[in-house]
Amino acid sequence: MMSDEIVLVKKRESVMKTQKGFTVLEVMLTVILISILAGIVIPRFAVSTKRAQVQACEMNRAIINKQVEAYYFVEATWPIDSMIDIKTNVNYFPDGIPTCPIDQTSYSLAPSPIHRVTTHREGDGTHVW
Repeated sequence: MMSDEIVLVKKRESVMKTQKGFTVLEVMLTVILISILAGIVIPRFAVSTKRAQVQACEMNRAIINKQVEAYYFVEATWPIDSMIDIKTNVNYFPDGIPTCPIDQTSYSLAPSPIHRVTTHREGDGTHVW
């Protein structure tokens, strides 16, 4: 009977040696490394997104200013500061005047004699990255 028990113990030992798997320590180290990488990447992604939105807002301002100049050269008058007259003319903004990608507000022109979009500048309140 003793020899049967010894044989069973040896079989269990050989089965345990051939089983594959990860130890708790290996799993914990993997989770810790993934957490560290996520802690580095996620904040950088958020900053990159904000920077892209601020740059898109700057580009929108430049496009609007160019179209306002084009309107002046063609129509021989500046558009109204709220840009209602240029919004309805599909020759200048066929898809409509863009809105700010940061806060979804509309752009408006500074009063005469400037006739430029002066709001939504980088560094103004929400436009900081």
